[in-house]
Amino acid sequence: MRHAAPVQGRSGDQGAARRAVLDSRSASVLRAGLAMSELELGELWLAYAGLGGSMGIDEVKATLRGEREPTAHDHNVLAQALNDYFTERGQDHPVPYAGDLDASD
Repeated sequence: MRHAAPVQGRSGDQGAARRAVLDSRSASVLRAGLAMSELELGELWLAYAGLGGSMGIDEVKATLRGEREPTAHDHNVLAQALNDYFTERGQDHPVPYAGDLDASD
């Protein structure tokens, strides 16, 4: 598991610290959603691309590893792809969207 990178800048830079925490939450919840599903990375990427996502498969892989900061849009499209998997099977949609990550502070 990769931890959030140290925050650069002033020690009082709450915005940077908050962004780092949200970024690590994004990767964590997306990885958890993928782990709960029966999807392979390639299947997730195809579903993501089908919903209009523009990252390549290597960028999605880096996002899931926490090595690439996703935009709120990228996070939401990946979350939607995962949630679609669950709702198509009559299950809840467990993967939070970017706004839900932000609201949990």
